[in-house]
Amino acid sequence: MLKNYSLTKDTLLVSSESNIKNSSVVYVYGDEREYIESFDHKYDLKIGNILTFDDQVAYDTMIDRNDEKSLLVSFLFSKIHEGGLLDNLTTSVVFLVFKNKLIIFTNHKLNSISELLSNMVLRDVNNFTEEVLLKIMQKDFHVMLNNLRGVKEKIDDLDSEISTPGPLRPTFGDLLTLRKYIIALSATYGANHKALDFIKKNFTTNNDIDFTTKKIIDEIYDTSDTMDKIILGYSQYLDALGNMINNMISYQLNMIMKTLTEISIVLTIPAIIFGFWGINVHVPFEKSSYGVFAVLIISVILSLICWFWMRRKKYL
Repeated sequence: MLKNYSLTKDTLLVSSESNIKNSSVVYVYGDEREYIESFDHKYDLKIGNILTFDDQVAYDTMIDRNDEKSLLVSFLFSKIHEGGLLDNLTTSVVFLVFKNKLIIFTNHKLNSISELLSNMVLRDVNNFTEEVLLKIMQKDFHVMLNNLRGVKEKIDDLDSEISTPGPLRPTFGDLLTLRKYIIALSATYGANHKALDFIKKNFTTNNDIDFTTKKIIDEIYDTSDTMDKIILGYSQYLDALGNMINNMISYQLNMIMKTLTEISIVLTIPAIIFGFWGINVHVPFEKSSYGVFAVLIISVILSLICWFWMRRKKYL
């Protein structure tokens, strides 16, 4: 689907204009293969591949027919949701930056982009493409940071499950899900650093740096660094948590085996006694009507003696 936005004075407004040539910003999402292939063919790009694989950023400089420099740049937007497959935790956001037009591509509609583009007030209409791109990245990076902070709640829930007495079997699924998030997010943040370096290089110069543009880029860098630190801390904590779960399971298994061994030892005594009184020779109480009860009492007494002895030796 294509959504067009026109620049009216200093504000971006949703346009009903069907001709994208008259639009200032175009947001393309969903199945628009023909439109994407036209750009791939015209500028020798691979936008379709970037959107399909969602595992790396892309950036390049293009020269159009008017000898003007245009840019291709993408970044990875991470999504955290229940039951998501590893391949579905990230999506590519691709920008084609021309002098007077910005085209945005995503596989699926991102509400953060649509909401931001509607009624966006611009500071510098002469360089609106750069400003819109940076504001989208700024917004999406804040969304990713908030999503990442939401992982803490999932880790706290896992902590609670471990602290609650009982079997730890269900925690393996939760731990696996969290590790999956960490793998996807850490790869996403690392790749986005390269895209940020490319943007900073092309949007600013050493001699003439726009202060507001530089401030937005620096804020995006700060957000990215914050996410890197949080993801590193979560990763280390989950590693420690995984080791703790393994140790707790080993301890529970040892306690179960210890209990079974103790029961086996205590029950061995009655088995020996019953076996002794079952042999085909004369034994005590064989002619007594209370012989069975006598044998049972002897077995219980000896079993209790054995149990108390192991308690005293701290085997129990």
